[in-house]
Amino acid sequence: MKTPKLREKLSRLNDQIAIRANAIFATMGFFWFCLILTLLPLKWPATMPFVQYASSGVLQLVALPLLGVGTLLAARASDRLAKEQHDAVMETVNDVREMLGELHQLHLDLRIKVSEVLENRGTQPPA
Repeated sequence: MKTPKLREKLSRLNDQIAIRANAIFATMGFFWFCLILTLLPLKWPATMPFVQYASSGVLQLVALPLLGVGTLLAARASDRLAKEQHDAVMETVNDVREMLGELHQLHLDLRIKVSEVLENRGTQPPA
């Protein structure tokens, strides 16, 4: 019984890590950090192995999968919101259809009553 709870906790933790990492990696601060990191070997050529390791090892092998998972999680939330909005719009459309049906029926009833009044006037002698 503890296994499903543990899996659920791990899943939530993984989602939180991915969302947090996505929020960090998708900032201008992180961009500037990467830009400065890539420019370090121009001033200090000895840093080139570290820069290559950091960019190819850390950024590509760690950051890219985290960005992908974060994007999927964000898309999941967007899909949920879009479905909620769609359902609300469809409910409104159905309400409007119902009101239009009622309005149409009232219009038909009014036409019948107006016709009856006009017919009764035509058969009655003028006052």
